[in-house]
Amino acid sequence: MSSVSIARQRGLYAGLPDQDLPPIRRDLSRLREQLSTGKRINRPSDGPDAFAVAQEMKTLGNQLQRRMETIEATRPFVDRTQQELDGMIDLFAQAKEKGVRAATDSLSDDDRSAIARELRSIKDEVVDRLNARQNDEHLFAGTRTGTSPFNADGTVNGTYDDINGARTRPVARNQSLKTNITGAELHRYDTTPNATKTITGALDGLISAVDPADATTNDVRDSLGEVEAALDHVIAKGAEAGTIGNRLSTARDQLDAAQLTARERQSEAEDADLAKVASTLQQKQTQLQAALKAVASTKQQASLVNLL
Repeated sequence: MSSVSIARQRGLYAGLPDQDLPPIRRDLSRLREQLSTGKRINRPSDGPDAFAVAQEMKTLGNQLQRRMETIEATRPFVDRTQQELDGMIDLFAQAKEKGVRAATDSLSDDDRSAIARELRSIKDEVVDRLNARQNDEHLFAGTRTGTSPFNADGTVNGTYDDINGARTRPVARNQSLKTNITGAELHRYDTTPNATKTITGALDGLISAVDPADATTNDVRDSLGEVEAALDHVIAKGAEAGTIGNRLSTARDQLDAAQLTARERQSEAEDADLAKVASTLQQKQTQLQAALKAVASTKQQASLVNLL
């Protein structure tokens, strides 16, 4: 064999299979990563456009989750507000019923005294509900939730401005929701100039009119009319609290839908088809084994040529 022929064979065998190994190994490494993470796109170099979409959806998903957490944290406060207002509605209905009984002319002083005591007990329960708390936050204290909004006699602890702050929470993009019924708006049912009337004051008027030991000359029927007006007012505030609860539910449903859409779009952008990845990985492993055998065979033949 001529020296030219030998040199030509040496060049033919040297390094040809070796150059196939790095791409196969890179493919194997990428496929193993995809199988491990479940993602087709793990870094910008895997697909700049898809990576950008996935990151945008991830950021949006985090924002939506924070809004959802705000709603879930607000829900117990709103539910408890509704519960306390429902209780007040029932108490004012009882007071109205007792006032109707007390308006009967045939009642004795003892009977009227007993009804007055029952009405005082009702008023005490109303005040307790006005000072109700959820997780140490007073429901009807506006934004001054750490302080009792009302005194034991049903008067305001401080001023109405102190308990008139609105608690607002973000529920959607550029949209906030007032989530409380303030003590100022609940306590007063008639705020016309020089004629402020309060729900506890309506009960006080009825108690004075019913109790024979009271020196006032309040008419039971007139006082009963004020209690009925206070009852209507509390019912209206209960309906307002119900509307707040419904809006929270709607916002939560909308966020659920938006989160689902964001997750789907992120998945479409970055998730791998694991069955396909596993199949391709097996193919690449087979290719690698074949290439390694080819390398070994080529090196063996190159060694024989070198001996010539």
